[in-house]
Amino acid sequence: MTAPDLVLTKLHPPAVPAEVVGRDRLLDLLSGAADRLTVVACPAGSGKTTLLADWRRREASVRPVAWLSLDEGDRDAIVLWAHVIAALDQAAPGLAAAAGAERLAAAPLVETALPRLVNALVAASPIALILDDFHRLGPGPAHDSVAWFVEHAPASVQIVVASRTDPGLPLGTLRARRRLLEVRTDALAFTELEAATFLNDGLGLDLEPEDVALLVARTEGWPAGLYLAALVLEGAPDRRALVAQFDGTSAHVVDFLGAEVLAAAPPDLQDFMVRTSVLERLCAPLCDAVLQTDGSADALERLARTNLFLIPLDDRRAWFRFHHLFAQILRRELDRRERRLAPELHRRAAAWHAASGTPDEAIHHAVAAGAYADASALIAEHWNAYANAGRTASVVDWLELIPEEVLQADAQSLVVRAWAMALVGREADMRGAIARAGTLGGLDAGPTIDGFASLESSISVLTAAFGWGDVGAILEHGARSLELEGPESPLRPIITWSLGWGHYCAGNLDEAERWLRETAEIGPASDQWIVGLGAMADLALIAGARGDRDLQLRLATETRELTIERGLIEAIEDGEVHTSYGAALAAHGRAEEALPHLEQGVFLRRLWRQPLDLADGLLALAPTVAALGDYERAAAILDEVDELLGRCPDPGAFPARLAAARRRLVDAALSEREREILRLLGSGLSEREIGERLYISFNTVHSHVKSVYRKLGTTTRAQAVARAVHLGDSPPDG
Repeated sequence: MTAPDLVLTKLHPPAVPAEVVGRDRLLDLLSGAADRLTVVACPAGSGKTTLLADWRRREASVRPVAWLSLDEGDRDAIVLWAHVIAALDQAAPGLAAAAGAERLAAAPLVETALPRLVNALVAASPIALILDDFHRLGPGPAHDSVAWFVEHAPASVQIVVASRTDPGLPLGTLRARRRLLEVRTDALAFTELEAATFLNDGLGLDLEPEDVALLVARTEGWPAGLYLAALVLEGAPDRRALVAQFDGTSAHVVDFLGAEVLAAAPPDLQDFMVRTSVLERLCAPLCDAVLQTDGSADALERLARTNLFLIPLDDRRAWFRFHHLFAQILRRELDRRERRLAPELHRRAAAWHAASGTPDEAIHHAVAAGAYADASALIAEHWNAYANAGRTASVVDWLELIPEEVLQADAQSLVVRAWAMALVGREADMRGAIARAGTLGGLDAGPTIDGFASLESSISVLTAAFGWGDVGAILEHGARSLELEGPESPLRPIITWSLGWGHYCAGNLDEAERWLRETAEIGPASDQWIVGLGAMADLALIAGARGDRDLQLRLATETRELTIERGLIEAIEDGEVHTSYGAALAAHGRAEEALPHLEQGVFLRRLWRQPLDLADGLLALAPTVAALGDYERAAAILDEVDELLGRCPDPGAFPARLAAARRRLVDAALSEREREILRLLGSGLSEREIGERLYISFNTVHSHVKSVYRKLGTTTRAQAVARAVHLGDSPPDG
């Protein structure tokens, strides 16, 4: 799996304007909270970003400060943390390597990747992390992962969150621990002294104290209102008269001042600003494409020199964005002037981003244009690459942008949804999407934009790969997939793996070996390492089932080494690699070494949410747990397998494997004498009567009974007898 492409402009704080007012009272407050979460939560235009950019500039002489500007793309947790780690590494080189950034996309995020990052930060020097525009993250797994990080990050990390709304983090707990600093709207409001410094000393407006006081009162010290006022007042012949017109609510001030700022610009720049306001990020080639012109580089440079609300996003001044508040003003103006033009501008932006290899932004612009067919085609084209990179959450988010009535009428989008739902473990939603696609017809047409021979083939491959405990369905759809895709299909490794796994589950080891050997050969050759390594691990398990322990260990070791080499050792899909290696060690009598590998296999297979896959891992774990003397836990593991198999439509050979495992557990747990006493316990004889029958003392019988209870995890005779029957021991003597 590869890490997502980084948008490097997000790692750069905006340049601090020369006219910025030094706000020492706030800068000192931020610096004094080095061991706390800092929340700067205020409405748009309050000066959050400018304050934090200025603080970062000052604080960087004391310790590293990482910056990340969030956007909607960060709702994919993998994208978010790839950028967070890159920002931390940019501030403190070496953190990415220590945090295992190259394995981020493969590892379970909260369970593995974030703890590894926390450990790296514990070992590092103090650092601050600024997350700007946190409100754009929205609810969901990415937001939840930040909450986890806030709870677990070491005190040496100051996390600073800037948001227009309350960030929804565990503030109450942190407040009680005195590990929280909150900076709200009233703290960011300009005082009259700060406003005078900005307007008169910074911009040379030479306003009278009473005019400054009136401006502060009218804007309630709101920095954006004062910035807008400054732009208007610079060119006003009678500034005092203009100040007197600032009245009413803050919204009125924004509308009034926004109109004045636009009116003061030349017509060509007005058009440029209004029409490019549809863009989140601006660069000259993108603006040229959207405006169908070739003068955007000059326009951007002119605006960057004269407009406080166009913010450079990188040191080369190639990318910019409008201040969010000013962008809202411009978009309202576009709606007023040229309402019908906006969809076309979005279409042009979508086409540029699609051609430039930035499908995320292309899809969002296509949706904004109402071009749902174009958006759906982009999703179908790119979903597979994103899913293979561990970014299924992005695919799910894309699909949610498409109106449900549009999606329900598009078979291709429904099949993409089915794949995405399977990958995030939502079986019912997967089956619902498949069923709906089936009602639309035309599934045999192809090839599809995402590389399948047809939509029918895509559904068949999906159903074979995600069997949800139905061995018959795996084998049926695997065979059908072979017919539909043909021998030269790039999807053949997935199909052959599905067939190999299906036959393994059915207990057909010779047939399983045939398909898995083909997968192990063609999977890596076509760069499909997940299925290739999974097939190699399953071949090791088959060797173990046949009693060839040397081959089992050799295959399992080779598979594990290749998995590490490919950076996939933590991949959820490769839980069987850990299981096969642990099972091989256990087969050679190395139970203590085997246990952590077997447990890691179960951990990853549990996250994969396929019941037979998990049952396979648990059946490998139980005997090693028993070999280390924990018979009670081993019995509980087998009980979980029983519960899993009860939910499977066709569990194949697993019930027989479970019964055999239960018999072996009783044999391993109890001595022959203990098994004999256990059978007599079911006959109703007292312990004294059992002793008389076996010619041993009452004390000896009682000692054996207590040992039986302990090993079976029970406390009464009835429980012990029931557990013995459940574990497959002989029925009690009657």
